[in-house]
Amino acid sequence: MATVGDPSPRVRSWVLVDGGLVDPGDPLVAANDRGLLSGDGVYTTMGVFGGVPFAISRHRRRLRESLAHLGLDAAEVPWDRLAGLPREFGVADGRLRITVTAGPGAPADPVTRPTVFATLTEVDRSTPTPAMAVVTGGHPRDPERFDAGHKTIAGAGNTRAVLAWARRRGATEYLYPTPDGGLSEGTTTNLVVVTNGEVATPDLRTGCLPGITRRLLLEAGLVVETDHLDPDHACEADEVILTSSVRGVIPVASVDGHPMPGRDGPVWRRLHAFLADLQATNPDP
Repeated sequence: MATVGDPSPRVRSWVLVDGGLVDPGDPLVAANDRGLLSGDGVYTTMGVFGGVPFAISRHRRRLRESLAHLGLDAAEVPWDRLAGLPREFGVADGRLRITVTAGPGAPADPVTRPTVFATLTEVDRSTPTPAMAVVTGGHPRDPERFDAGHKTIAGAGNTRAVLAWARRRGATEYLYPTPDGGLSEGTTTNLVVVTNGEVATPDLRTGCLPGITRRLLLEAGLVVETDHLDPDHACEADEVILTSSVRGVIPVASVDGHPMPGRDGPVWRRLHAFLADLQATNPDP
């Protein structure tokens, strides 16, 4: 079978639309698709390790909950095909993203034909994820918003704008405050703060995403939830760490200009080792 993929010698990718393999560069989205017009949709992204999508059952459950929350229950996600997609195309390391939009129609129309995209992209993991410089600021994460706890695709305000703000300040990630002055999460990451031996992450009442890596660390007893972490707490912490399904446990080099140990942090090393072992020995925990 011929492979339809990105011809780039450095990055190979494959796209499925409603279960069919297509060329990634083909203009296949309907002009009235509500995901394109109004960011009406949800997604999940998982890492691929050794040819296997990691924690796919957890991603499946979370996406199913988000689809129900937005009324996109009619979506048919080809999970069995997606689970074998990396090996089908010889991808050992990569990321697999599933995006579901409300499909063609007017904004108020009932959702009867969602569009399901799946994108598999090869990732070079020979270079470690760099330590990140993070900043805090005045763009709060509202825990009462309708999409709290769900990965929606309306990223212009939630991600692009605040990351541009952060980059103008020399940072690579932004930590959302809560309305009461606490901290919630990063734009694409969950937050872990280490102080005097306590390894804590904001609880879900702050409006943060229920991240898969975050949950695995909690279940292993390596992290505890807390109801309030403020920016000063993070700046004065022993370590600050971020978590992501694709990038894993990410070291932080600075918070608002205050240096952090990054890869030299003992807690970062412990969490990173735990996750790497889990990825190697239990691909669907």
